[in-house]
Amino acid sequence: MQYHRTRSILTVLLAGLLLLPGCTGSKYGAQKTSVNYYPQCYQPVSDLRQDEGGTGTSTAVGGVTGALLGALVGALATGKVEGAVAGAAVGGATGAVAGNIYGKNQSRQRDEAYYQAYAQQLGQEAAGMDRATAAAKVAANCYDTQFKQAVGQFRAGQISRVEFQQRYDEIRSGLEETSYILGSTASTMARKDSEYQQALSEQYAQAKPASPKARKKQNHSGNSVADQARVWKGSREELESTRQDVDSRLNAYSQTVDNLLL
Repeated sequence: MQYHRTRSILTVLLAGLLLLPGCTGSKYGAQKTSVNYYPQCYQPVSDLRQDEGGTGTSTAVGGVTGALLGALVGALATGKVEGAVAGAAVGGATGAVAGNIYGKNQSRQRDEAYYQAYAQQLGQEAAGMDRATAAAKVAANCYDTQFKQAVGQFRAGQISRVEFQQRYDEIRSGLEETSYILGSTASTMARKDSEYQQALSEQYAQAKPASPKARKKQNHSGNSVADQARVWKGSREELESTRQDVDSRLNAYSQTVDNLLL
């Protein structure tokens, strides 16, 4: 009887997973930058887009895993398919831990396994944010160098007004695309921050952001939720700071070009 009940529960869960939307296409949309002059500067942006497939899949799998774990806890606690559905209903990032409400009479070892899964997910997301931040910084520094060079060439009469405008348009587009990707990532992480606060309670809420030096030293290898939360929050702060820097560069370049082309 228990075997048939478990098989029924798993059937319900698999059917639910099949109904999830596919992860096709890019959440960043199509490439916006026409690369003619500075392929070396756009390469990090291109790498971010390629990395999106792995990061997006990891995030989606994390959400599915949360719902799945929550459902299994609900099933174990109630012994009914309804319990699995109730456990899965909490879904997404909060599924594994919030679903544990339905299985609170289970062993401490099971509780620890759920928190360990969350710690691992926090570490993976922090690593993804760090990759995006590093790539954005490389692209921004490259575009900054090329912009200053183009300004110097235009002032010296080495390139025409038309070519200078074309070069600037490519630099601006590349930075705008970088900012958009960072902004999209930041928005996703802001949403997940709220979900983690609900799911992980004090361990997450009381964790202060780790400094870049501390994050590098820890190398995302901490085991506890609090450890990984500190790394995650530090990575998010650095990503936000980098996005603001890119936007600041865009504004400064726009003012410089306006003054040059008056």
